[in-house]
Amino acid sequence: MTHTSRLWHMAGICLSFFVANACSQDISEPVRIHWGASGGINQYKEPGLMQLKGPELGLHARVTPWADMPSAQLEGDIFLGQQKYTSQSSGSMNGVTNLETRWRALWPVMSDIQEGLSAGLALHTLWNDLRGTTTFQGTTYGGYQRSASQLWLPMRWRIDDMWELDAGLLIFGRHTSKLSEVNTSYQDIVNTQHRGQYAQVAMNVALSNGESLKPFVRYTHLADSNTVAMGGKYWIEPESHRWQIGMVWEFATP
Repeated sequence: MTHTSRLWHMAGICLSFFVANACSQDISEPVRIHWGASGGINQYKEPGLMQLKGPELGLHARVTPWADMPSAQLEGDIFLGQQKYTSQSSGSMNGVTNLETRWRALWPVMSDIQEGLSAGLALHTLWNDLRGTTTFQGTTYGGYQRSASQLWLPMRWRIDDMWELDAGLLIFGRHTSKLSEVNTSYQDIVNTQHRGQYAQVAMNVALSNGESLKPFVRYTHLADSNTVAMGGKYWIEPESHRWQIGMVWEFATP
């Protein structure tokens, strides 16, 4: 089994556990599971430093009602991409793996969960495998793994069961750079992030068989992190911008 195959296997287990936990609850109304699969493009930029761009595939699940909270909606998304790394100062690299997960719980604030405003909490995780080497102007550079976990305040406005407008504010994030993989004299760096936003627009196109197609555009911005001292230098996780464009095919279990 290849490294990418193992990642997909782990992602499937996580999503299945999420759904199985919801389905195991004793509730008065039957659980309805909306599954989805997606394809799209992911572009990540640190202005003036580097960018990652490439295709990604996604798995999605949406569950409602749940346990003693029949108005709540639980959602999970897992994205796996293969990207190209390019930098103005360190060269380029193909086949960079990007794994992103999003888990959120939403409750109605106005109207019900199917229409109007809802809000809740969300946990996002990110992982990049930049291990390998690049060459630029005769100099070789080593890569490393990067990972992050973030707590968000998500909000959603649904209009006529056709439009979904999502937005979120970052509450707290931790970003880990395994610099020890580049040089054994380095230590791994953990930066904290406190400022960030995302916005997403999705349109629900209902099909005659009860399934739906959901084209979406998503933008995420993270501001500069704090600084951490190591090796006589100060290290920062710089400001970043991420665009994701794709299409979700969604269907529901009986």
